[in-house]
Amino acid sequence: MTSNRTKFFAFLESVNHIEHQHHHKLPDIDAQVLLIRVAIAHDKKQALNVTQAMNLKSIGSPAMLHRKINDLLNLNMIELVFEGSNRRTKYLLPTSHAMEILDEMADAAAKVYQP
Repeated sequence: MTSNRTKFFAFLESVNHIEHQHHHKLPDIDAQVLLIRVAIAHDKKQALNVTQAMNLKSIGSPAMLHRKINDLLNLNMIELVFEGSNRRTKYLLPTSHAMEILDEMADAAAKVYQP
């Protein structure tokens, strides 16, 4: 019987393979963690605004997070959008490019965890 730990390691190995395939498109690990947080919030229909993202102290300082937001923007992994007529609040959304890579990772997880 395969343990949950073994399945988890198999999943991480699959993700590592996907990251290796896209190494020229992916940012560093801190920016990847931020991208995942942006994607999770977007999936829950609770998009993060820039201020909320910069307050994710578990990832890093506001200055570092500001740099990572810029890195993700430059790599076409996130985009800034406005909601309605409010032009002061900018929301972070993953791009279709980022979602394609995240979908590959999700497919890898599904394969590992299938009964």
